[in-house]
Amino acid sequence: MNTPFATKSFSGLVLSAQRQSLSGRSPAPGAGHTAPIVRSPKPDCTHPAANAQKPPKFKHQTSDSSGSVPSNLKLFCFFLVLLLAGSAAARPCCDNFSFRLRGYMKAMPGLHLDRDFGDPSFHNTFHNRLNFRWDIIDYLDLRIEGRNRLLYHELYDEIPGIEDVFAQGDALVDLSWLWLSDGGWIGHSEVDRLYLSWRRSSWRVRAGRQRVNWGINLVSNPNDLFNTYSFFDFDYPERPGTDAVRVQHYISRLSSIEVAVSPARNNRDMVAAAKYAYNLRGYDIQVLGGYFRDRMTLGGGWAGHIGGAGFKGEISWFYDIDERQDIDRGNIVAAAGLDYMFANGTFVVAEFLYNGGHNRTGEDIFLVTEPMRADDIMFSEYAITLNADHSFSPILQGGMAVMVLPDIEAVFVMPQFSYSVATDLDFEFVAQIFAGGDGTILEEAGHGFFGSLRYSF
Repeated sequence: MNTPFATKSFSGLVLSAQRQSLSGRSPAPGAGHTAPIVRSPKPDCTHPAANAQKPPKFKHQTSDSSGSVPSNLKLFCFFLVLLLAGSAAARPCCDNFSFRLRGYMKAMPGLHLDRDFGDPSFHNTFHNRLNFRWDIIDYLDLRIEGRNRLLYHELYDEIPGIEDVFAQGDALVDLSWLWLSDGGWIGHSEVDRLYLSWRRSSWRVRAGRQRVNWGINLVSNPNDLFNTYSFFDFDYPERPGTDAVRVQHYISRLSSIEVAVSPARNNRDMVAAAKYAYNLRGYDIQVLGGYFRDRMTLGGGWAGHIGGAGFKGEISWFYDIDERQDIDRGNIVAAAGLDYMFANGTFVVAEFLYNGGHNRTGEDIFLVTEPMRADDIMFSEYAITLNADHSFSPILQGGMAVMVLPDIEAVFVMPQFSYSVATDLDFEFVAQIFAGGDGTILEEAGHGFFGSLRYSF
């Protein structure tokens, strides 16, 4: 990986200043989430980003007399949509019809400190999610889900090519809209689920933007070929989707076969694979193989028990179809873990990752929260994660995650707790602390502290 020694960043992003524009890079869905901020030195003539020309604001985002929609009107429309969606979904008669609308609204202010716990900066995110389902007939339904976000940080105005960061990357169809880019304000909407689902007897077929979730582990999923997610992106529990066609057939109660194809604008980026799942002596086993972004892949995973503890793992082997100069054609990514529920309700997980694809191609990484590829799934070659969650009462839960990346000498700590203030109203506090990782993307990640209030409808 080409190390970004000089960095520019803002809420949820860590950007390399080695490039003056983000064009040509395809940030993954979920860009702009709540990872700690990397702060660069004050702009000067030696800093590449300081001399870069700021991106022009979109024509429809200006407030001139040319018929464009003013930014303040867009803000008004944003909050109007939230209010209308919330009141429409709250109607008690909705459950009697085949249409269902659910979602939530959330405000999440945050504080960022540099690696020495200084240089404070503040940012905020207003987040609305809408989940729509239409049961067309008994065996056919339509799902449309997405989110609207209004984000603020003073550094947004200083990042060239900011619109590329919020793009949907290599998605076959771009279903995102950057409707506001004005100073430190960013307004962004995206559809991350849009699919038809058909089911009949032992068959299931889905077509459209969806999650094809083949992962088993809590943290790292080498078997998740279609849509990996970032463990650091706590503000996206729904996780990104992918444009795909998926066919499942249940052979018996404990066995199934599944085929999925995710086309791409460039055939080298497409994914097509099959998975066979079965049960063997109390263990759920899966075996998979196929085509993964111009590479062949074979893998498998398991979930079972050792004594009273859960035992899970995944392993995948990747091999280049075409030989590339000075790059190993094959690599393995494997992760395994144990989980245990104590009598007092504390749930603990310990997981170990071997990422054989680390630093394989030398590609730059721009986002701490960017979902990485299944064949290079972490910023390091090894990772050890410990996670504990405890329910102190029916309305108060807390937890702590610690990740150690020994080969780059970095540590990540994430404490959190949530409290149910009232029915459908929840408060959550999360801290993200990065330490070490000199010469890597984590070196200047610093520390983030977030409080959120969420209303679900």
